[in-house]
Amino acid sequence: MPNSEEKQVEQLLINENQALNFLRTVLDDLLLRKDELSHNSLTRLIEAQEKYKKHKAVLVNVGKLLGEQQYFISSRLSKSLANNLRKRISIIIEKAIELDKER
Repeated sequence: MPNSEEKQVEQLLINENQALNFLRTVLDDLLLRKDELSHNSLTRLIEAQEKYKKHKAVLVNVGKLLGEQQYFISSRLSKSLANNLRKRISIIIEKAIELDKER
C-alpha cells in the first residue's frame, strides 16, 4: 500500500497528465493553423512540441516506477519527485497559456 508521499506523487502525476493534455490540445489547434502563424510562432510551436515529448516521457517513466510494486520509494525520493512534478506542472501550464494566446 502506498504511503502518503507516494499518493501525493500519484496525484501530481494525474495533474501533470491533465496539464499535458491541455498543452497537447493547444498544440494540435495551432498545428491546424500553422500556415497562418509567423516564423517566431512556428519556432515556439516546434520547441513546445519537443518539451511536450520530454515531459510526457518523464510522466510515463515515473508512473511505471510507481506502478512496479517491487521497488520501495523512499520518503525522501517521493518528496523530491513531488517537488519536481510541481515545477514541471507549472512550466507546462505556463507554456500552454502562452501558446493559447496565439490560438
